[in-house]
Amino acid sequence: MAVSTLPQQEAISRIKQDLSTYIGKELKMSTVKSRGVLWECQGILEEIYPNLFVLEVEEKDELRKISYSFADVLTKTIKLINCETGENLFPWLPDRF
Repeated sequence: MAVSTLPQQEAISRIKQDLSTYIGKELKMSTVKSRGVLWECQGILEEIYPNLFVLEVEEKDELRKISYSFADVLTKTIKLINCETGENLFPWLPDRF
């Protein structure tokens, strides 16, 4: 079912449920930063909380934790890809990148 036919809260619940199967696995994250610059990184999905999730990424030889809300996924602010398969974690969401 396409996201446009799901109520927002149901879509966020589905994102949480889908993402929970990837805890402890490596994911690739893409987002558009200021001035339209695409930023990509790889990290481990560390934890899922009621309103957000945490990725642990290595940046400049330092481990860093980054948190995003499920709404960021829904609004396509970020895109998550399974590093093992190269597939989008949420193929039912329209693609922005």
